[in-house]
Amino acid sequence: MQRRGNAMPATAQTTRRRGNRFPTLLGESMDLISTAPNYTGHWDEKFRSRSWGRYPPEDLVRFMGRRFRAADKGAVKVLEVGCGPGANLWFMHREGFAVHGIDISPTAIAIANARLANENAGIPSPAADLRVGHFARLPWPDGHFDLVVDIFALYANTTDVIGQTLVEIARVLKPGALFYSKLWGTHCTGYGLGRQIEPGTFDEIPEGPCRGMGVAHFFTRAEIDTLFGGCFQATAIDRVIRSDVGAHQQIEEFHCQFTRARR
Repeated sequence: MQRRGNAMPATAQTTRRRGNRFPTLLGESMDLISTAPNYTGHWDEKFRSRSWGRYPPEDLVRFMGRRFRAADKGAVKVLEVGCGPGANLWFMHREGFAVHGIDISPTAIAIANARLANENAGIPSPAADLRVGHFARLPWPDGHFDLVVDIFALYANTTDVIGQTLVEIARVLKPGALFYSKLWGTHCTGYGLGRQIEPGTFDEIPEGPCRGMGVAHFFTRAEIDTLFGGCFQATAIDRVIRSDVGAHQQIEEFHCQFTRARR
C-alpha cells in the first residue's frame, strides 16, 4: 500500500548484538516509536477518509510470479510491512501464499481482515495473520519469513526509524531470504518542499506523490546502498522515472530486491 507517515521522533540509539544475531534496538528507542504522538491517529484518519487502491502494483505481481513460479506457495511465509487495507495481501493470499501483515492503523487492519474474509473465503491458502503495530518492532521470531514486502511504507519515517526497521526486517527473515522494497527518489515532485526534518526528509509537502501524507524521506541510489547495505545484499535495483497528473508531476521510484545478508 502506497503510504505511511506523520512525524516520528528522531531515535538514534545504541544497538547491541545478541551473539551472532542481527543488532536489536534498546527498549528506550522502541518505546519512543510505539508512543509517538498522533502517529496512529494520523493513519487511522487517512484510512477512514479516503479510498485506496484495491489491486497490487504490476511490478509486485511480476516479482512474485518470477521468483515463486515453482514454489510450494503455501509454505512460503510472506510479511508486508505497512500493509494498509490489504490490496497486496489480498493478491498474495489469493495466489496461495502464507501472508502476514502489520500496520500502525487499527482501521487499516480491520479493513484488510474484512476483505480477506469476504473475498478470499474458500481459497486454499493458510490463514492470514494481520497485526496492529509499528514495523520497527516486529512481533515475530527470528528467521520466520521467506519474503518481506514494503510498498511505499518505509519511506514515511525519519532515517533513524528506517534504519531500525531494516534491522528488524533482517532479523525476521531467514538467511538468504528476500526483501522487496519500493522507495521514492529525490527526483520526485515535492522533494525539497515543505518543512525539512533532516537531509532528504520533509513534512507538510504541498505537491507530488507525498502531498498530505505526513513525513516522507526521498532516497538517492547511493543512500540505498549505504542504508540497506548493513543488513542486505542488493540483487536488483531498478530506477523508474515517469510523469503523473497529465505530465505536470515527475515521479522517481526505486524498485529494490535484496537478500538478507548471511552472518
